[in-house]
Amino acid sequence: MTRIKSSRTFPALGLRTAGSALFVGLLALAPGASANEANLTRFGPEIYELVQGKPTTYSATFRAIDGPAKLVLQDNGIDNAWIKVNGRSVVEPKDFKGNGEVVVPLNLNQENTIEVSVPGRPIGALGVRVTQVTQANLGLMRQGYFGLNTTDMKRQRAFYDTLGFIGEIYPAGPETSTTFAQALGFPEDYLIHVSLHSLEDPPTAPFVDTVQFRSNSYREEPPYANLNRIGMAYATYSTTDLDGDVAYLQSKGVEFISAPAKAPNGERFVFLKDQDGTFLKLIETAEGDGPTPGPDLVRLVNTNMNVADLQRSREFYRLLGFTESEPGSQAGSGDFAAAHGFDGPIEFEGEDVSLGDGTDGATIQLRQWKSPYDDAPSYPPPVNHLGIDRINFYVKDLTSTIKTMNELGYEQLGPIGGSPEFGIVFFYDPDGIKVQLAGPRTE
Repeated sequence: MTRIKSSRTFPALGLRTAGSALFVGLLALAPGASANEANLTRFGPEIYELVQGKPTTYSATFRAIDGPAKLVLQDNGIDNAWIKVNGRSVVEPKDFKGNGEVVVPLNLNQENTIEVSVPGRPIGALGVRVTQVTQANLGLMRQGYFGLNTTDMKRQRAFYDTLGFIGEIYPAGPETSTTFAQALGFPEDYLIHVSLHSLEDPPTAPFVDTVQFRSNSYREEPPYANLNRIGMAYATYSTTDLDGDVAYLQSKGVEFISAPAKAPNGERFVFLKDQDGTFLKLIETAEGDGPTPGPDLVRLVNTNMNVADLQRSREFYRLLGFTESEPGSQAGSGDFAAAHGFDGPIEFEGEDVSLGDGTDGATIQLRQWKSPYDDAPSYPPPVNHLGIDRINFYVKDLTSTIKTMNELGYEQLGPIGGSPEFGIVFFYDPDGIKVQLAGPRTE
C-alpha cells in the first residue's frame, strides 16, 4: 500500500480544513443544485394503544415551519379520540369511523404542541403522524466519507491493506482539536488518531475516515452486534470476484458471518467483520478488471442506515437532495437469513437513495426491519464508540446550509467546528444518526 504522508488539509474528523484541495476538486465536479420538495414527518409516527380504564392523555412538542400541514390518523378499531394541536381541538369522536385513515388539515408554527387523548377501552390503537410539505435547497454535492471508530489504528490499517485499499493518509490530522470536539458533542477536547483510506491512490471521496479515540475520549461501547439495529450498521463494497475474495480474506484471518449467499433480488453477497466487530458487506459486480490473486474491491456502493420508519427517513433524505431511489425491500429465510446472522426468516422494507447525476455513485441504503425487529435507538453522542456512526457530505455554502436547516427545525449537535473559512457541523436525522455537513463558510 502507498503511504501518503501529506500536509494537505482534508475536511474529515479532527482535521484542519481551510483551503482543502480535496474539497476544491469536489466543488468543480458538483452538479447544479435546485430546491427539493419533501413531505416531512414533523411528529410521529406514534401508536397509542387503548388500555382498559380511564382515558389517557399524551402530550409532546415538535418543531416545524410556519404554514399548512396534515394530521394523518390510522384508527385501528377505535371510534373516538380527542386531539389538540397548539391548544386547538382538531379531532373529535365524530371524525372516526372505527377503521381506516383520517386526514385533518393543520396550520403549524415553528414550535408546536400536541395532545392526544384516547378512551379507556380494552382494544384498539391509534396511529398519529403530522406531515408537512417543504421545499429547500441545501446545496449537497457529494458524499465525502463515512466515519468508523477503532480500538487499534495499527491493526485497522493492516485490515485495510488486506482488503486492498491502496490510498492512505496517515496521520491525517492533529491529535486534538477543540472546535471539532465540541462540534461532535464533547464538552471540551478529545485525543485521537485519524487515518483516511481509499480504494484509489491518492485517496478520493468517498473514503473511510477512521478514528481511534484515546485516553478519556474513548467510550467502551462495541459496534452493533446485529445487522437490524437502528443506526448505521455497515457499508457495502463491490468486488469482481466474490468467491475469490472470500477465500483470500479467510486465509488472512478475516471473519465472515457465512458463505456467500444469493438474495431474492439475485444479488450475491457476504458479510464480514473487522477486528473490532464492525460489519462490512461485499457484493458481486461485473464492473472492474476481473479476478486477481488478491482482493478485487471496486468501489463503495452504499452506506447502510437502519431506520424506525421508512417514510419519515425517505422524505428527510429527499429534502437533503437524495431524489433518486430504487426499491430495496426483501424477505427470505435459509441461506439468505443466515448470511445476515439470523436463524429464522427475515424481512425488511427499503429504498436505496442517491444524489443523482454528477455524484460519486455511492448511495444511502435505507432499511426498515420488520422481522426480527430491534427497537433499540442509535448510539447517542458523542461519536466516540466503536463502529460506524457518522456520514459526511460536502455542501457549497455551509453558512447557508446551517441557516436553512435551523429554519427547518432540525437539531444541531454542537457548534461549528473547523476554521473561519471552512467548517463542519452535525445534524441528527430522524433516528438520531449523525449527518456531518462540511463546506466553506461565508459569514
